[in-house]
Amino acid sequence: MIILGKSRVIAASIAFALASSMSLTAAAQSADKPAAPKPAAAAPAAKPAAAPKPNDAKGLFNAGEKKFKASDYAGALADFEASLAVKADPATQRYIALSHDNLQHFPEAVTAYEKFVAENPPKMKDQVEEATKRVEAIKAMPGKVKIETTPAGASIVIDTAQTPYEKVTPVEIELAPGKHTLLIGAEGFENTTKEIEVTFASKQDVTAELVKKEPPPPPPPPVVAEQPAPAPAPPPPPPEPRSKVPAYVTGAVAIVAAGVGAGFGIKALNQSSEFEKNPTTKRADDGENNALVADMMFGIAITFGVTSAVLFLSNDSPATAKAASPKVASAPKPKKKNVTVLPAPYVTPTGGGFGTVIKF
Repeated sequence: MIILGKSRVIAASIAFALASSMSLTAAAQSADKPAAPKPAAAAPAAKPAAAPKPNDAKGLFNAGEKKFKASDYAGALADFEASLAVKADPATQRYIALSHDNLQHFPEAVTAYEKFVAENPPKMKDQVEEATKRVEAIKAMPGKVKIETTPAGASIVIDTAQTPYEKVTPVEIELAPGKHTLLIGAEGFENTTKEIEVTFASKQDVTAELVKKEPPPPPPPPVVAEQPAPAPAPPPPPPEPRSKVPAYVTGAVAIVAAGVGAGFGIKALNQSSEFEKNPTTKRADDGENNALVADMMFGIAITFGVTSAVLFLSNDSPATAKAASPKVASAPKPKKKNVTVLPAPYVTPTGGGFGTVIKF
């Protein structure tokens, strides 16, 4: 226990001595440390990179690549073409095509792309495929045709269109690559036709001077034709022959009516004989009815018989027309009386029938 207490005292003394020495050392170092130096002056601006040598293909390529990435396509194109003139390289040829493409020099871009595709470097298969697709896309671009006419305001029909273009001149029209026919015209002017050939992504101007239409000649004086003499009137057609059908029909009706009347008459006579032997009211009524029917049928037979005879015997066809020639007027002739037959039915308290009235 005593030994342990002494150890604790010794350890505390050693720790205090170490702390005092460390604090004195730090104070001495801070006193010896010099003041902070003033900030140095700004470094001078870097000098621009020196221009590549004319015959340094690699230097020209690197300069063109930097300009291309900075969107200076015209400067990059000049460097790439100078580099390609020194040394042929597929990568340089591709950059020339890309520069033309970004500058919208589409025909030159297609030529450059096709040279690059023709070289077909094995290590640039992806770039060759991209270039091939880009060539197809550029060749599908329409061309722009600016059309101006004198005077302005003319309508344009393109190829075989059924209606004119929606705008009038001056106008710019986009047309697919190939040959086209433009029919240009305006009211009061002659139509004019222009045959043009449009290439892909191209621009061209078309001008047309419209010519006024000549006024139409005056109409010729009317020719008075001599009136021909009127043709003689055709003779009237011959009268149609009188039909006998009504006479036959009325005659047949008369015969049928006579037969029916005879039948009912015979029946009425038989009933009259039976009534005398055995008189009854029914037989009397039946006999009277049969006798009435017989009288009526006989009346009809007489009426239609007379009518049939008149139709057979009469002749009322018109006289044939004579030639129209002047004649001395003659005294008027008395009109011929026509025969008229009218049926006249009659009824009595004990019977009835038909009669005929004939007028002369």
